[in-house]
Amino acid sequence: MQSTLFKANKLLLIEKDKQSYISANCLPLEYMKLIIPYAGLYFREDEECEMLSQHISAGPFSLWMHDIFAKDRITLLPYTPYHIWTLHFMYEDSLVIEGKENPPYLLEERECNLFNLHPGLHPVPMEANRKVLSVHVNIRPEFFPKLVEKYPALRELLSRPIPAASSVLNDHPHPISAVCDLLIQRILTCRYTGRKAHTFIYRCILDLLLNYAQREAQAHEPFLFSSLEHRETYRQIFRFLVENPYKTYSLAELALMYDLPVAELSQGFLQHYAISIEDFTHMIRMTATYHLLHKKNCSLPVIAEAAGFKTTDEMVNQLETYYEFKIKK
Repeated sequence: MQSTLFKANKLLLIEKDKQSYISANCLPLEYMKLIIPYAGLYFREDEECEMLSQHISAGPFSLWMHDIFAKDRITLLPYTPYHIWTLHFMYEDSLVIEGKENPPYLLEERECNLFNLHPGLHPVPMEANRKVLSVHVNIRPEFFPKLVEKYPALRELLSRPIPAASSVLNDHPHPISAVCDLLIQRILTCRYTGRKAHTFIYRCILDLLLNYAQREAQAHEPFLFSSLEHRETYRQIFRFLVENPYKTYSLAELALMYDLPVAELSQGFLQHYAISIEDFTHMIRMTATYHLLHKKNCSLPVIAEAAGFKTTDEMVNQLETYYEFKIKK
């Protein structure tokens, strides 16, 4: 199927060799509330569209967020100058990728996909009066070996064969999980700058990849009836854990609170959210403690007590391991 070329082709950077950001002062006022202080900015506005792109480089990861409003029918031309794998999250609307090598592929609202993209343009038609928000986590294949060595949970995801042509790598799209939603919101609302921002956003990106890797690992497992039957209960547990970040709950305690067998609770939570309750509780606690560390003018012992740690050393060791940074004592 040939790409339909509308009257306006719009280059959309999904990667770039040399960055040349604009100042936030160049943006229309209504976009200011969307800006992530740590991100580099690109913006274009004309008769056919408005496009805001934000870019964050975090170690081996390159994060791009695109807010696009089409005033008229356009063809987006996503461009990368080099080979990447990109984990793509689609929000607010749906688009169709058109290419010569592959049949059309639907980027459905609130779904995520992993793509293998070779250098070049990848046309995406967009109808008038459409608005989309897309989030890309890019990794160059040359970084895969070190990532797999450092994070073995990524091995299965990053060790699959690399297709010779640009294509989607998953067998089917995945709905954007509540965990990924939470992580993306943390990135979009991150007010840190400098090293604090880099450390925090790097970990958010890593957790996005780990969550997706788990989704792919369990993609062909049957969803248990009990997991479906208690869907609302799992939503309640998820919200409860997010709202109570400084207290750790054992599986037995949660099972008693929500009247579920321990094994059923453990498997059901993993199926719904692609993360174990233990790992999710730890993630929530680490994030909340990181914020305490940087927002409160308090001593480490006071922060450790507020965050529910038995000792200051326990808090420091867990934070340093999770976020891979050193805390000044």
